[in-house]
Amino acid sequence: MYAKFCSIEILSSYIKEVSMGDLLTVQALVTNPLDWQHFYEKISSIREGERTDFMVVTAEGDRLQGSGDVVEMERWSSRGQWGFRIKIRVKKQKSLTDRRTRAPKPAVKPAIEVTAKPAAVATAPEVSVEDVARFKELLKGSLAMDISA
Repeated sequence: MYAKFCSIEILSSYIKEVSMGDLLTVQALVTNPLDWQHFYEKISSIREGERTDFMVVTAEGDRLQGSGDVVEMERWSSRGQWGFRIKIRVKKQKSLTDRRTRAPKPAVKPAIEVTAKPAAVATAPEVSVEDVARFKELLKGSLAMDISA
């Protein structure tokens, strides 16, 4: 899961609850103080009534995108855990389920019909005794002839 709104990006490890309807509600829980400092700076700048764009990717891979107004912003801390909840009144929403992230489909190549032609049978050339004798004359001075002799 993933959520992005008001210049805040929230990864699935922080998201505890997401509900979508007329109101988009995102609740996050942070246990690391350094991460909380990052979120706190961004959350502090959000005001109720502020217009924002949002994008939510569900666990199934569906992507919801739209815009709306911030209705409520709440933050809390308890025993070393910090959290926040934001509610956005949805004005426009577009579901992009058909654009779900998928591996590209391989291109289908048309079948090519190959017709086999009968191969010509290779025949060994006729070698005569005279050809062998001429070849031996050529090789007389070579090393190969000296070894076999």
